[in-house]
Amino acid sequence: MTTYPLSEPATIYAAEPSDGATSEAVGQGTLEECVDIVAAFSADRQKSVFIQMDDIDLKFGPREISDLLRFLRAETTGLSNTEIAEVKSANL
Repeated sequence: MTTYPLSEPATIYAAEPSDGATSEAVGQGTLEECVDIVAAFSADRQKSVFIQMDDIDLKFGPREISDLLRFLRAETTGLSNTEIAEVKSANL
C-alpha cells in the first residue's frame, strides 16, 4: 500500500504548458488540502491540473489526483491521540 504524505506542503499548478513555460500556481496547502481544493473544481478543470509536493520530489497528475480523491473518501477517521494513548496504556 502506498502512503501519501497528506500533511506535507504542496502546490496545485495548471497543466504543464507545451511551450516549456512555467506552469501557473492555482492553489497551495497540504497535500490533503490541495486534493480538497481540486475536488471542488469542475471535472474538466480537474483534468487540467497537477499537484506538486513542495519539499518532496513527487507530483500527482489528474489520474493520481482521482486516485487520491477515492482514497480519502473511502478512508475512515483514524484514532485520536487520546485513543492511541489508551491503547498503549492497555498494552503495558
